[in-house]
Amino acid sequence: MLQLLHGPAISVSRKKLLEIKQKFDPNNVMVYEEGIDLQTILGGLSTGSLFPEQQLIVLENPPDFVFDFPLSPCPLSLVLWFDHEVDVKKWPGFEVGFFPEAREVSAFPFLDLLAEGNTKAFLEINKLKAGNFDVHYLIIMVFYLLRNLVATPSNAPDFVKRKLAKQRTRFDLEKIQRLYKDILEIDFKIKSGFLEKPQAEFLLIKKFIATGRS
Repeated sequence: MLQLLHGPAISVSRKKLLEIKQKFDPNNVMVYEEGIDLQTILGGLSTGSLFPEQQLIVLENPPDFVFDFPLSPCPLSLVLWFDHEVDVKKWPGFEVGFFPEAREVSAFPFLDLLAEGNTKAFLEINKLKAGNFDVHYLIIMVFYLLRNLVATPSNAPDFVKRKLAKQRTRFDLEKIQRLYKDILEIDFKIKSGFLEKPQAEFLLIKKFIATGRS
């Protein structure tokens, strides 16, 4: 399987990516985020033959030049994920999923409420659930928020940079690290059957409301 997901509707494309990942054993899913060096990526690609028809490799915003190198014909599944529109002709043979801005069903108002520690997040999460967004997807988006609170993406629009700067005043690095650990624990407990999804959603929001307090 070769798939390319691209476009500015990040929440929708992230949801599609999650659906793909859930078809694989989590132990056989390798995700390389933006900025990973070329040799690391190629090393991961070369291990695909160890996991016949099971290994999934996800490259997030990979550099174009990665694909100047021929891929070995090992039976791995490869997904390229971009948070913007790309020229798909650079990647022949990939099944393409395009997610234009008009398709965005946004989780960002929910993330903004979390960052503010606003209890309206409890109401907003119900809207997302009505739109078929589940807690696993929301956890992915929460990690996205936490990464952006640590370092603003260089290609972010000015209004996003201003918003993140304001949100960041509620958190220091220690609080962000603690939140990241807490959300990882919630994610683990859901997948292990120790937490029901409604409980997890409640805890996730409560963690943000409590963490921003002095």
